[in-house]
Amino acid sequence: MNQAIAGVVAFNEETTVMTVYPSISEAPGGIGQILGNLFQTLKGVGVGFVSVGYMLALACAPLCAGLYIGRVLPVSRLPMLGKISDLLGLKPERYRITTHNIIIEDACGGPHAELHTEVELDGFSDIQIVNSKPYHQWYDCGDLKFMDGDKQVFALKGVSRPHAIKAACLKARLSYVGVKAAV
Repeated sequence: MNQAIAGVVAFNEETTVMTVYPSISEAPGGIGQILGNLFQTLKGVGVGFVSVGYMLALACAPLCAGLYIGRVLPVSRLPMLGKISDLLGLKPERYRITTHNIIIEDACGGPHAELHTEVELDGFSDIQIVNSKPYHQWYDCGDLKFMDGDKQVFALKGVSRPHAIKAACLKARLSYVGVKAAV
């Protein structure tokens, strides 16, 4: 793609702005939520700098690493595990912000990933962050609810660093709506 100015694309071209993977709080079966609740609840229990929550998190690090790897690597593409994960609905997802849409898609599809759902950047007016659960606090994540007035039109669950992703979505929306009005 030839660009006269680096980073500037034509309005009719859709380009990826940012790709985000959900945190392990959204791991299948709720195991990430259970562990996050347990770690956060026990974080304050202990003596001095030794905390039961941190020690338990350290002991569970291999399990949590496996949950993370399952969220971002194409484990579902392996011959035997792929069929089992498809039957159980355990395909990893990713969230992609483009110059036109916010997309939820299959994490393992590369540039031609299977699209699950999307919302156009002018299809919402505000974004609310919901991070009131203990596991949200432990993983520093939250759910983004895309609102059009009082109606929720789209949601991203378990987004790491939700305030930064909200800002990126709103900046992409502002650019899209401004250029669409000018064209």
